Amino acid sequence: MKYRIHTASKLVCLMAAGVLVVAASGGCGMPRVRVSKDSERYDFEVGLAAFKARHYLDAQTYLKRFLDLHAGHAIADSAQFLLGLSQYYGRSYAESSVEFAILVREFPRSELRDDAAYYECLSYHAQIRPPQLDPTFAHRARGCFNEFLLRYPDSSYDEEAREKLQEIADRLAEKEYRLGVMWFNLKRYRASLVYLDELLQKFPGSRWVPEALLWKARAHEKQWQFEEAIKSYEALVEGFPEHQAGREAQRQLQQLRRRLPELPAADSDSRAAREPQ
Repeated sequence: MKYRIHTASKLVCLMAAGVLVVAASGGCGMPRVRVSKDSERYDFEVGLAAFKARHYLDAQTYLKRFLDLHAGHAIADSAQFLLGLSQYYGRSYAESSVEFAILVREFPRSELRDDAAYYECLSYHAQIRPPQLDPTFAHRARGCFNEFLLRYPDSSYDEEAREKLQEIADRLAEKEYRLGVMWFNLKRYRASLVYLDELLQKFPGSRWVPEALLWKARAHEKQWQFEEAIKSYEALVEGFPEHQAGREAQRQLQQLRRRLPELPAADSDSRAAREPQ
């Protein structure tokens, strides 16, 4: 993720006069700064210069030293935020989540607080594993984003946080879906229904819902639970008529009714209107 422009602007605005001015290249590839080494801002300025040069490990070294020596400084929250960003962009996500959480906790009046809270959530999100593996960080990121939206309802990150929540819901739903299909293929249909129903109950807005309904109907059919199968097929046809799974459900529903015409219809009028004549 790119360094957000409005976050960078906010950070710059919070700094006192005499903020970083990059001059020429210094030793070991580090840029020089027009701040005396005797200045209490020196470590901060070098850390910021290193961050802008994408020397994230160097940035961490100087920013940590600044915070150790000047914990109560007026720009300590900016240093704390830059430290978290240096770790985040250096892909040390476990460490960055800790530093962002410190800013939120220790600097309650900082204008960077919502930024830090959002990047803490991003740090958890970056550690999410594929759907077939441990979902711990997916749950942690989901809880973090939900709390963020409650605590900062007017944040400029609102839309992005909601998009992340939908992405996480789809990941968690995919895990339930894959488990449901796995148990179906092993002919453990009751176990399959447990995971498919879990998906439908917990993630009703997920993109995996149509497929889950289709496999749920199939699992009911395999157990001769034809009325339940019809309910799932009809829910799929009703809710997702243009989806591939919806079209497949329409075909399966028609075949099932031809084989078992004695089965009652959930809503014969609405179904007749949907079925081709």
